[in-house]
Amino acid sequence: MQLSTTQKIVRFFSSPSKFEKMMHESKLYRFDCDCGQTASIWDIGGIRYKAYGKPTTLVKCPHCKKIAMRKIYKAEV
Repeated sequence: MQLSTTQKIVRFFSSPSKFEKMMHESKLYRFDCDCGQTASIWDIGGIRYKAYGKPTTLVKCPHCKKIAMRKIYKAEV
């Protein structure tokens, strides 16, 4: 999978170990779409690291391509 522009910039300015931590944590933050699919923030080209809360934000589902307000949550490990 290719990195988004945001992910490339963060990779350039951070150490490899820090970037791996960011990638791992970003994959834990997910959202559910009306199409029944779940996607991570990393899958849509974003980064969420050392964050808290459950924000509602405008996201585009990578499966059905629908743009809508979705609640972001951290998946339990």
